[in-house]
Amino acid sequence: MLYKRNLSLHRLFYFTLYIVGYKYSLMKFIKKFDQYISAVFIITIIVIIATSYFTFKEFFASNNQRQQEVIMPLFSLITSEIVRPLTVSQYMASDPFLIDYIQQDKIEKTVVFNYISSVANRFNTMAFIAIEKHQLLIDSNNKTTNLSGQNAEWFYRLKAIDKHNFTDFGDAEDPHLFFDVKMVNNQGEFLGFVGLGIDLDYFSKKFTSFKKDFGFELYFVDENNNITLSSSQLMKTGSHHRQEELVKIDELDWYKHYQQHQKPNHDTPAQYGIFSSTSDELIVSQMLLKEVNWRVFIIAPPANKQKAYWLLFIPKLVIFLVVSLALYYIFILCIGNLKSNLVKDSETDYLTQLPNRGYIHWKYSQLSQQHDHVSIVIADIDNFKSVNDTYGHLFGDDVLKVIAKKLHENLRSIDLTGRWGGEEFILVLPDTTAEQAQEIIDRIRTNIANIPFSPSSTSKKFNVTVSFGISESSLADVPLQDILAKADQALYCAKANGRNQVVIHLE
Repeated sequence: MLYKRNLSLHRLFYFTLYIVGYKYSLMKFIKKFDQYISAVFIITIIVIIATSYFTFKEFFASNNQRQQEVIMPLFSLITSEIVRPLTVSQYMASDPFLIDYIQQDKIEKTVVFNYISSVANRFNTMAFIAIEKHQLLIDSNNKTTNLSGQNAEWFYRLKAIDKHNFTDFGDAEDPHLFFDVKMVNNQGEFLGFVGLGIDLDYFSKKFTSFKKDFGFELYFVDENNNITLSSSQLMKTGSHHRQEELVKIDELDWYKHYQQHQKPNHDTPAQYGIFSSTSDELIVSQMLLKEVNWRVFIIAPPANKQKAYWLLFIPKLVIFLVVSLALYYIFILCIGNLKSNLVKDSETDYLTQLPNRGYIHWKYSQLSQQHDHVSIVIADIDNFKSVNDTYGHLFGDDVLKVIAKKLHENLRSIDLTGRWGGEEFILVLPDTTAEQAQEIIDRIRTNIANIPFSPSSTSKKFNVTVSFGISESSLADVPLQDILAKADQALYCAKANGRNQVVIHLE
């Protein structure tokens, strides 16, 4: 009898992969994936080379506005390092599992730590959660802090502000930019904060590299005109609000000149506004980051001071091509390995190493084009639950592996054996009548029934029997489900008649 099994929520993802993992669909997916990746890779190289060539050419021959077109694509990558952590933090704050768990009267710190550690490892950053009910702050460095202490001043300060998302600096010993998001339950009750913390050294390396390559300065400014990050000097966190370190953008000479010349472009999208202003000394561009309510200024020297960039372009282009080709070769090797492992995993049952249900369905569609008729056999281990209950599931797994081996080794090369689920197996015998199948299966049944099993927990030996149901059908336009249903009925009869039998379904 075919059994349905409920899947727990934490295995939903694997269930989805299992359904999608039929080999036919999988091979189509892999083929399309190869095509798309190759196309994207080639197009990306062509676009980067073409863009670099024309941009640098116009950089020296055209006006200063073209220089900003070189900067903005690169600058967009930097802004993504700020927007992405906020997005991840918002996702964590709305995770039903996390919300339900921290509302319990008693929680395990290990569970919470494992959750935030998985996020931190995935995004290569630091993650944290501050739970008001338990007065507990846990971060992915396995550091815990009591929220009633002085080090948790930020918690109550941000809680009192009527906002949902925050960017805040903290940890004077190891300065980080924190993306804090409030957590609330379905009743709108405040539960705490969750989010990510980005090491300011990370931003420093990004900005330093950008400045070295292009000679441009970057300034991130909050809604109060305070400089939060810059390529010339990263702000340090002397206290939670950095009063000792505040630097106003208004104090800088270039900004005063910029304010006198800027001409806002009101046609730009509301989320990202780009403004430019030019003087004899500097080219200033501004981008609005609505997600964090910041402005970002990018400061470029005039074109007559950037001729050295031609000397950078050619060697960097050569290096880029060499590295790209190397990466593409490695990428192809990785994809080949991925395909091999993915196909193998999708068609093989982990325990018995027999083909699984997805592979059986795919193989059956092929058999219908190569053979006229088939006999389908459903095998079910008798009283297998009592084996598990008496000797344990590990011994039960050993029994499954032994029986799977016996089923497989007694068949022809064109026959197919697979694990259908639990203690059930399926045998597909092409061009075999039900009577022939019964003769073959009866020998297998007898061999299995004579195998002595000896659990380590006892000196006694016992035997395990298997019941079989057989259904024969033409392969012309007959779905596998219809043949299985008949074989399942025959199996039911074998069980009802005393087990350890082979029964043929009779029309």
